[in-house]
Amino acid sequence: MAKDPRGPFRLRGKSSYWIAGLPVARRNKVARSSAALDQLRHEYAAFYWASDDRAARLKAMLLAPAALVRDVIQYTARNGRLTSQRLGRSIAGQALDQCRVYARHGILPRWYYCFSLYEPGGVARARNYLTRAETKPAIFTFLNRGAKSRLGDKVEFARHCASHGVAHVPIVAAARDGQVDCDASALPPCDLFVKPIRGRGGKGAERWAWIADERGYRGPDGAVITAAAFLARLTADSAEAPRMAQPRAVNHPDMADLSNGALTTLRFLSCLDEQRRPVPIGAALRMAVGANQTVDNYHAGGIAAAIDLDTGTLGRASNQGHDVRLGWLTHHPDTKGRIEGRALPLWPQVMALVEQAHRAFDDHIVVGWDIAILADGPVLVEGNTLPDVDIMQRPLGRGLGDTRFVEMLLHHVRAKRESAGDR
Repeated sequence: MAKDPRGPFRLRGKSSYWIAGLPVARRNKVARSSAALDQLRHEYAAFYWASDDRAARLKAMLLAPAALVRDVIQYTARNGRLTSQRLGRSIAGQALDQCRVYARHGILPRWYYCFSLYEPGGVARARNYLTRAETKPAIFTFLNRGAKSRLGDKVEFARHCASHGVAHVPIVAAARDGQVDCDASALPPCDLFVKPIRGRGGKGAERWAWIADERGYRGPDGAVITAAAFLARLTADSAEAPRMAQPRAVNHPDMADLSNGALTTLRFLSCLDEQRRPVPIGAALRMAVGANQTVDNYHAGGIAAAIDLDTGTLGRASNQGHDVRLGWLTHHPDTKGRIEGRALPLWPQVMALVEQAHRAFDDHIVVGWDIAILADGPVLVEGNTLPDVDIMQRPLGRGLGDTRFVEMLLHHVRAKRESAGDR
């Protein structure tokens, strides 16, 4: 593969990506078989070794043994005894398993527990789990590079959705560099949700409640301010980072007991097939729990349940899994609403929205869609160009490595390399 000065594989501040990718890159310098997964990992190995960031690669080689030992100790200390009590797998056996799945598949100890590889047959099925190291900084980055439609900028995303007739949560105010695009009279008399225009993971998100009697908005600190004061605050905050306000979306009434107050959303993964048609890969419902009543982010202590794509029916829910104490839930821990076996409302409309959305953004090969099901139908919240595969694989209880997803990724990687004259 020809070297790209931007690098198809970048450190991006994550040394764990390099450490996790090292055994995969070593074992797959030569394709191990004609199977799509082995061929895709051979392509990944080419990304890894072609990167011009030699310092990061050398650092990973030097630090990998110590990092592995450190993580084995940390995660076994946290989870080993309880896992042994539940399943009978000895603590020493769990530690050995963690070393084995790292050496073979680049799965670090955190993800040994995340993917429940301590369960019977877990080590044998480990090869089918796609890792963040393989996907986010390498394969997904390579495939989505050059896309012109903008998923990362939420204002541009909303404009693109509007121009293509795709249902989405509208934006009522946007502020950048101390300038706002509307006046107070344009703000609706309803609850608002504020977040960074280019933020991720729910960081910086705020709920502002409309107080009709006082004709103002109550913020996170409990103070009520006028619409003009709200816009002034939004404008001032934008000097540090662009921010925007949207009407607060509320879930469909049939989903009310799946929320502790935060909006419950679906993460839906889709990929273009060999004919560039959108194909649904997987979906999970994210739910906030505990004190976090602002966002349902899975990586901020929330839980997620796999969704059957044919029926919209939920499986059991859990957290990220690197702390096994929570286990698997059939009911929401706060509201006691049933999760497992529950059918989500308006599921055919959700499936149709995903297809319509990916056709509108078809310069992206892979997209992770955030979707809210409201009383009057599903809407897009945002799209993610480097979606996390953990939220698909952990709730599902199996890896994506033996699915059509891998065949489609392999096709597009090869097609893009060939179009660039790299073969």
